[in-house]
Amino acid sequence: MKINKHLSGFVALSAAFALLTITPSPKAAEGYIDIDLSKPEVELTASFDGAELLLFGIHNPGTDVIIVVRGPGISTPVRKKDRVAGIWVNSDEVVFKNAPTFYATASTAPPAEILPQKILNQYEIGVKNINLDIESKSAGAETKPFVDGLIRNMNRSGLYSSEVLEINKVGRQLFRTNLWFPSNVSVGDYTVDTHLVKDGNIINSKKTHIVVHKVGIEADIYNFAHDYSLFYGLLAIVIAVISGWSANAVFRRGG
Repeated sequence: MKINKHLSGFVALSAAFALLTITPSPKAAEGYIDIDLSKPEVELTASFDGAELLLFGIHNPGTDVIIVVRGPGISTPVRKKDRVAGIWVNSDEVVFKNAPTFYATASTAPPAEILPQKILNQYEIGVKNINLDIESKSAGAETKPFVDGLIRNMNRSGLYSSEVLEINKVGRQLFRTNLWFPSNVSVGDYTVDTHLVKDGNIINSKKTHIVVHKVGIEADIYNFAHDYSLFYGLLAIVIAVISGWSANAVFRRGG
């Protein structure tokens, strides 16, 4: 459920004005930035249909802000399908190492207009600039089509966003933006990197974290499956066998 926008705006402004009372040292004044979140966690429940968190902060006048949100990295395979004898089968495969399970950016201005491509690549700002390492690949497979395929698949599932979200400036020093996490997000530690930009350079950065975790019965099942994977697998087989036997018995009785 999305948080009330009026309430979130009041919370952001109140907290941001509190940040204004902090006077940075003269040396840090040119690159001063501070941020906070309306909530540092996302709780996955049985009825979870997505969550919106508010990020707000304070920065120097005359600067821009870019935010990059990344989910935990996992090995992610991307396969190419070819038609053989009228049947679609997997042919080539590329497995990307530590590909982020979630990726989104937000900015006060289009990143390509305020930073050179070299810095966009260095800080991995924008989905096309994510550094995707290859864990393994089929012989002769060209990497770029598989990179494009990964981004396309993640965009389609709502886990990557090629569109840059807007960061709203409030007055000369305050800013805020809403971060949306869809219902299919993975559990884990999400990093939020906030960069302060001036004259084509990143002059300061802040890092914070958002924890996505399961709660309630989902958390119990998830923890049991990971802590006792062997027993969980055996239990799943037993349940499947009992379900199959029960369905068969009902079918025979009905016949």
